[in-house]
Amino acid sequence: MPKKATTKPERNPSTSTRRDLSTVIAGMHNIPQTLAYRIVDTTFEALLANLVKNGHVELRGFGVFEIVSRKARRGRNPKKPEQEVWIAERRSIRFKPSRLLRKDLETATLAPRLRSEQ
Repeated sequence: MPKKATTKPERNPSTSTRRDLSTVIAGMHNIPQTLAYRIVDTTFEALLANLVKNGHVELRGFGVFEIVSRKARRGRNPKKPEQEVWIAERRSIRFKPSRLLRKDLETATLAPRLRSEQ
């Protein structure tokens, strides 16, 4: 039986990865991409460590990341709406954008998948 040809799934062009960020940083500052990737990776690790330690990270001009507790609640199984499921209490991350970011988003040109079709 012949093997099926495997193709990589198409990546959404409006999705940014760490590699994409490091490519931009490397180009802007004329540094090797491997160094830029380590900088991006270290930045995310530091943000996570501070978030876990303090429960709150504020990036002025960008926004605030905060750990919040979601209460336990009853939910419904979307495939069987008559079936109720218990959703346990959990911690989650909330992001509140700064006024500057909200203002910039009002005038930004959004990717096609983010535009509302009205």
